[in-house]
Amino acid sequence: MDRFRNLDLGRVAILLLLVIGTAALLTRNQWDWFFASAEPRTEDVSAEQIAIADVDPVAERLYRVRPDNGSEVSYRVRERLAGNSRMTVGTTTVVAGDIKVNVVDPSLSQVGEIVVNVEMFRSDSTLRDKRIRHDFLESTHWPFARFEPTAIDGLDAVFADGGSYGVSITGDLTVKETTLEETFSGTVTVGPDRLTASMSATVLSSDYDVGPINIARLAHTDDEVELLFELVADRVYAGSESRADLNRGLPRFEIAGGAFAAHVQPILETRCVSCHTAGGPGWSTLAFDTAGQAAEVAQDIALVVQTRFMPPWLPSDLSPAFEHDWSLSDEEITVVSDWAEAGGGLDVAADTPLTARVQAVLPIEEDQKIPPRDGPYTGYSDADGDPLKADDYRCQVHEVSDPEGDGTWVKGFEFRPDQTSVVHHAIVYRVPASAAGEVKAKIAAEDRIEADSGLSDEPGWTCFGLSGLSSQEVYSIQGWAPGQSPTIYPDGYGIYLYPGDMIVNQIHYHYDHDTPADGSWIILDTADPSEVAAGITHITGSSYLTPAEVPCTPEEQRIAQQRAETIDGYVNLCIRENVLKEIGEKYDSFATFIPDSLLRRCGGTVDDYDDLDGSVGHSSCDMRVRDPGTIHTVLGHMHEFGAAYRMTLNPDTPEERILLDIPVWDFEWQLNYAPVEDIRVDTADVVRFECWWDRTLKFMPEPRYITWNEGTVDEMCFSSISVLPD
Repeated sequence: MDRFRNLDLGRVAILLLLVIGTAALLTRNQWDWFFASAEPRTEDVSAEQIAIADVDPVAERLYRVRPDNGSEVSYRVRERLAGNSRMTVGTTTVVAGDIKVNVVDPSLSQVGEIVVNVEMFRSDSTLRDKRIRHDFLESTHWPFARFEPTAIDGLDAVFADGGSYGVSITGDLTVKETTLEETFSGTVTVGPDRLTASMSATVLSSDYDVGPINIARLAHTDDEVELLFELVADRVYAGSESRADLNRGLPRFEIAGGAFAAHVQPILETRCVSCHTAGGPGWSTLAFDTAGQAAEVAQDIALVVQTRFMPPWLPSDLSPAFEHDWSLSDEEITVVSDWAEAGGGLDVAADTPLTARVQAVLPIEEDQKIPPRDGPYTGYSDADGDPLKADDYRCQVHEVSDPEGDGTWVKGFEFRPDQTSVVHHAIVYRVPASAAGEVKAKIAAEDRIEADSGLSDEPGWTCFGLSGLSSQEVYSIQGWAPGQSPTIYPDGYGIYLYPGDMIVNQIHYHYDHDTPADGSWIILDTADPSEVAAGITHITGSSYLTPAEVPCTPEEQRIAQQRAETIDGYVNLCIRENVLKEIGEKYDSFATFIPDSLLRRCGGTVDDYDDLDGSVGHSSCDMRVRDPGTIHTVLGHMHEFGAAYRMTLNPDTPEERILLDIPVWDFEWQLNYAPVEDIRVDTADVVRFECWWDRTLKFMPEPRYITWNEGTVDEMCFSSISVLPD
């Protein structure tokens, strides 16, 4: 059971999404000349357009859709934004394709492949458009989408110029790497010189891995997305231009004049810029390096501050006051909102740098910057360079410098990822010198597995969940997930590493397209001799785990049962035992042991925890404080079904007080909160840990029972309390 004490926040990741909306579109990359400058791109292109020579001049006409000729392709999706339901629409005019009409026998007409530049979708939100391109359509890798028609129904009438036909077109719809059959229905009107078509289809964004979107406290979208084609195709004659260019640069944003420097700029530079600047934790999501970048998304900034989605501060007023409160005052929100409502203009040059006046992320002294001992980890890939594993857990050794041989006091700690695009989270373990033999054996065993499997020789070893080491005195000392600050211990406190101690870093890598070599660092701020002589106390802390048992809703149970009865080999994952078996096969046997062990620890059974209130499950467990002293930080952690969290000291007594209350959970921001006041705890005190989950917060194509484990479709109710000993 002591293995549970080693679990830490770092084993999970914070998904940084600041987005709203979703999209999907079509097309087969059919013409080489469409893509001459569409780099980077991952698709091979070989198909060609319908040639003029292939058109019978007596019986057939060729009509061509060209970019920006009046054609539009749109997506429509139902969005719940800041509590308000609305239909979001995104549109592009960069579309091309050929349509050949047989005027003698319309049923012999053909529709060529339709190509759409998905980077050119525009909605009413610049931020939404940026995030759709970056996070969902991933248009850097797949700038074009395709629809390859295979059948046309409804063209069996007698042809007449200017006539309209009700048609349906079935074909292969490709978005990113997924191709599925879809049918578009609508009306086609054919004239002597122009053809127009209005066609639509409803698809599921989940089928194409572009949605649905669920962003706690901000936005949610339906899975169903309506795709609409309003095509204008001009007749093409022999000798006419035969090429079109689908490549486009993103249009320049026009910024109006307005009041910015006196009041808005100080708020951004005080509250936002330190995260949303080059190298900051929020920069890849949204950059505020210049005033112009802020002006481009003025309306979006107003929305996220009005809803208090940004800056991210989750504790309610029931919690004690915490240090480093990032939240905006009502007055600051009004200033930003008024600026956006007036047009979000500038009274400074658009390229005026925005410079952080306050650092939300406090740096530490880099006394030791320690790379992996055995070199960077590249991960396993196939002959084409594609990852063999989407999720890879790897342990690597970092050796702590101790030239005097008297151990090392750590005053501050930072995990600094090297390849931020693939480093998902990290758990850092202290490993004593006595475990060196086991570490060596682990690496040797992994080398043999790699050799026998024909895999590349990589440093470290595979280690799902924990470090994989069974030696005594191996325990977690830190965890990291995107957005977290370096840890700075109070004066007079720290972590002591004994002579010969190693650091083993377990990193969860998530690979999409490639496996870049990662050499993430461990940064230590260490005490000098005078600080050691003055006296340093080893900070303590413990993890507290509460069961997570969230069954399928009755409707989900009905769906799963129906599929089990009609689909050969279907596994009903609404049955808890089937989920535990799957977890064991995916991870290891220890993973299947966790849920029941937590139930026993809290003195309950599955029946005590598996009730639903609609789609919401709840768990509660009272536990004794393990480490006496003054609370340094408190932490709550759940996954993407998390709805609310609470930690209560001495519940149901006159001394009851809430230590942390998060009424609306957000998976993206899981911070260690440091109370401003001194709150002392003792081993006689009891803490109640409570978690709420909502099954509707994350889309599941296959309904499943949710229990305590590592995956994103599993859940946790994980808590920690770090303590400054007396």
